[in-house]
Amino acid sequence: MKPRVLVPLVVALPLLMASAPTPAVAEATRRAAVQAALDAIVAAGAPGALAETRDEKGRWMGAAGTGDRRTGGPVPQNGRWRIGSVTKTFVAALVLRLAAENKLALDDPIGRHLPGLLPRGDQITVRMLLNHTSGVADYATTFDETPAGLRRLATTAYTPKRLIDIGAGLPPTSAPGERWGYSNTGYAALGLLIERVTGQSLARALSTRVFSPQRLPGTYLPTTSRDIAGTHLHGYMRDENKRPEDITRFDPSNAWAAGAVISTAADVNRFFALLLHGRLLPGGLLAQMKQTVPVAPGLAYGLGLMKLTLSCGATVWGHKGHIPGYATYSFHDDRRGITVTATALPASDDNAVDQAMNQALNAEFCP
Repeated sequence: MKPRVLVPLVVALPLLMASAPTPAVAEATRRAAVQAALDAIVAAGAPGALAETRDEKGRWMGAAGTGDRRTGGPVPQNGRWRIGSVTKTFVAALVLRLAAENKLALDDPIGRHLPGLLPRGDQITVRMLLNHTSGVADYATTFDETPAGLRRLATTAYTPKRLIDIGAGLPPTSAPGERWGYSNTGYAALGLLIERVTGQSLARALSTRVFSPQRLPGTYLPTTSRDIAGTHLHGYMRDENKRPEDITRFDPSNAWAAGAVISTAADVNRFFALLLHGRLLPGGLLAQMKQTVPVAPGLAYGLGLMKLTLSCGATVWGHKGHIPGYATYSFHDDRRGITVTATALPASDDNAVDQAMNQALNAEFCP
């Protein structure tokens, strides 16, 4: 759930021959480069890594390391994992679908629907919550990220209201609409907004309005269970001696609308392909989703959607997610997309893991 700035990384690929490679050779080179990035993720300290790429020619999957250190078994390519803040794009898409149904408007003050939920609720709009310009502080900054703290977090239940109260009790990061400031609190508020206007739980609303109709069978929002249903990748953190410790069993309530969705590589790629090709939202709302505010060089943020400019100049759209045990990047352009995960957070070298995941993006989009 915690924000991390993506740093573009140039990947050294084999020198091109004087004549252009055939499409088959170029594709093989691309796949080898993505696989090398997965191997680099494991070398950086993640027990396992998995990627699925998609283009007009089909799907490719690669993996490295192990999906379970106890058994030593391979990474299950159809396995589920916690996708962290990639959840935000699913939640944002649902909010926009509700806007298309005239159940809310993006420039409605949140206080119109949920009076008293947030300080300055008459000034903070739904749009500001979606693009992190509300000025509401991030409740996750109060979490203890030591090994002992993460163990407590894994077994502690929160209500959405408690998460919001934690964030609202911190000093605001800016005036509403003034500038970008990452806020999981804002997405918790959006979760309650969805529940208010649909009359359904957030888990039910996502299931009936996004997951099921878009045929995402491996995707769900857990409510109370700390387990991941079905075949899954085990996630790890570092213990006090910097050794991997299994943290797969994890209470989802501290992430909820900000980062608790569980999914698969195939489902995440399918979701983004449908979204970015206009299959989920009317064109006008997709255009609004892609209206961005600046975050950092090469990075901008729309309505639950990141715009990333890679080192080769390519522009891709998607999101990243970090939650104890897992790091996930999913990015896409008009022709292809990639979802990649590493099964360690914190890892022995978080920067090296993030660099290797960026390496996978560059391998896919900057051959």
